[in-house]
Amino acid sequence: MTTPLERLLQEAIPVRPERTDGTHSLWTEQEQDRHWDDLCRAVGAPNHRKHPRRKPRPANTGEAAA
Repeated sequence: MTTPLERLLQEAIPVRPERTDGTHSLWTEQEQDRHWDDLCRAVGAPNHRKHPRRKPRPANTGEAAA
């Protein structure tokens, strides 16, 4: 008999597939949404909203903060 923790640790967690060309690029919005859906499905959480987007970083103007 296995414990709930042991069963959880045996589950496959979706990860981003490796690129065959050896490069690494930013995920497209579709890839992010698909990955988010896969993660929600893997942990049994409802997915009622889109993948949370990161806030854009402010442009670096090269000026030191005062």
